[in-house]
Amino acid sequence: MDSGNPCIGLCRFGGDGNCLGCHRTKAEVKGWKRLGNAAKAAINARIAANSRRGIEAGPAEEKVPRKRLRKLDRKIGKLEAKLALLREERGQLVDRPGQTPESSR
Repeated sequence: MDSGNPCIGLCRFGGDGNCLGCHRTKAEVKGWKRLGNAAKAAINARIAANSRRGIEAGPAEEKVPRKRLRKLDRKIGKLEAKLALLREERGQLVDRPGQTPESSR
């Protein structure tokens, strides 16, 4: 009788009203702390049964890679901005009188 919280931190609700992460309804998520252990265990059993039947497969598994991709894209954007500044600085140094690209290396 598992009454632990099934939340995995992907709290987004699909068109069916279920969380894409833990597959609970909005009402179940909102009232989780007030539910008794038996009710929590019943919800967890339903989620596990659906999982065994393959009902939960889909969007939740795709969210984790998408979240990581967004994070990597932000980091790449910051690095590209820094690289642009460094290239600009290098260009200013090369454009000085008496400087050639070969002598600035």
